[in-house]
Amino acid sequence: MNFEKFMFNQKIESQPAIKLHIEKDFEDFIPEEFKNNPVEYFEQKGNNLKHGEIKKDELGKIKEDPTAVKALPRWTNKEGKQLEVVGKKVNVEKGKVGESGDPFYEYKIMKTVKNLNLPTATPIAKVEQGKEHLIIMEKVPGIGWHERELLKLKEKGYSDEDIQKLIKEAEAKMSDLQKKFEEAGIHREWKLKDMIFDIDIPDKKINKITPVDWERTSVDVDKLNKYREKYAQNIL
Repeated sequence: MNFEKFMFNQKIESQPAIKLHIEKDFEDFIPEEFKNNPVEYFEQKGNNLKHGEIKKDELGKIKEDPTAVKALPRWTNKEGKQLEVVGKKVNVEKGKVGESGDPFYEYKIMKTVKNLNLPTATPIAKVEQGKEHLIIMEKVPGIGWHERELLKLKEKGYSDEDIQKLIKEAEAKMSDLQKKFEEAGIHREWKLKDMIFDIDIPDKKINKITPVDWERTSVDVDKLNKYREKYAQNIL
């Protein structure tokens, strides 16, 4: 057997085929290192955004995995514009992703929400590499509502009373946002832990709330179409 041909075949067999779809506005940002092996890049270059251990349900299926969402290195295009990026390894058994059998269910939800001009992370790319699936999105500026981030607010001089007022404001804004989404036929759980908060630190108020984690979201297609017709001029 020809040695070079043998080595080529070995390389093909050792790395699963890669299917990479990139949204048109982000083609110049994707580094070659990511294109060559997205899963390896995700695992080696990414930093976990969540702390804790992997949690499984009574059947042994992964329910929560803090290693599945990672902040990736900042990407830069040829013009020098920078992009803060988050990667997520898809749990194909979780929520509507598992029910639908579509590993990119959450990605499609984000695209739908984005096209309605409702708040979400901006989808950048989706990857299928062997049995692994990744979704890549722009990082939402702000903080998550968990103990580690609340401690940072206290370090900036926030009192317990300040934080309680912020929680009430967050819940009110989240309730208003829920009504808008449900009008559009988009139904999901609304919990503070599943939101990113853009906070005006000096004035101690919330500028904006952005929902994340869409894998349990359901869509009422009839309501969605009516919403599109009603707000057609304001939709991309």
